[in-house]
Amino acid sequence: MTQWGFYYDQTRCVGCKACMQACKAWNDDKRGDETTNAVLNWLETGKYDEPNMYELPTNEQNYAEFRKYYMKEDWRRISSEEYGNEVPNIDVLFLSVACNHCNEPACIKACPMQIIYKEPEYGIVLVDNSSCISCGSCQMVCPWKAPQYYDPNYMNFAQTDPKRPKMTKCTLCIDRIREGLKPACVAACIVRALDAGPMEELESQYPEAVESVENFASDEVPDLNIKTGPNIIFKKRERRF
Repeated sequence: MTQWGFYYDQTRCVGCKACMQACKAWNDDKRGDETTNAVLNWLETGKYDEPNMYELPTNEQNYAEFRKYYMKEDWRRISSEEYGNEVPNIDVLFLSVACNHCNEPACIKACPMQIIYKEPEYGIVLVDNSSCISCGSCQMVCPWKAPQYYDPNYMNFAQTDPKRPKMTKCTLCIDRIREGLKPACVAACIVRALDAGPMEELESQYPEAVESVENFASDEVPDLNIKTGPNIIFKKRERRF
């Protein structure tokens, strides 16, 4: 197995969220709420023959209908922390994090259904959510909350409800990797703050990289008595103030 992971250059990131949007655009058809979208209903009722129903979603009803088509999970997340106490002595540190495809994933150990696994070719953590019971155990133990649900109130859905959200997560765009492409988030980064590849190659290419930066959660999971070993390295930027 060749273990893949991410490199993140914090000195380049401007918090534009292009990586987030690219992730959503590429993986939209894999979202956890696909059972709730209304494509079949629109086809059956002929709503696609009425352009005003989807080209001009200006009223609340149409917006709500349109909203069903957009991926709500945030497989990649941008956070920011502001430092300093008065202008112009203000600084912002951005952090872009997805699943870190850990060496010892806490989510795998926590899942009662045993449906999360590391695939053998690239070491990517994947989930077969066909039998997911939406218990949230995986999300609760992950230091970076990589497991996602399309509705944050997923536990309020009845187990028998077909719309009960199932866990989805970053796949490191394994479909793109198999075609010789970089993950969508990496390809979309306009300032080249992200990279992905085999960890040995990333560590060789970026010898200045470190294992953590400010606000990156610890990989220690006391409840499971493990350190997950995230596969991500960083170029750190120090606070200016």
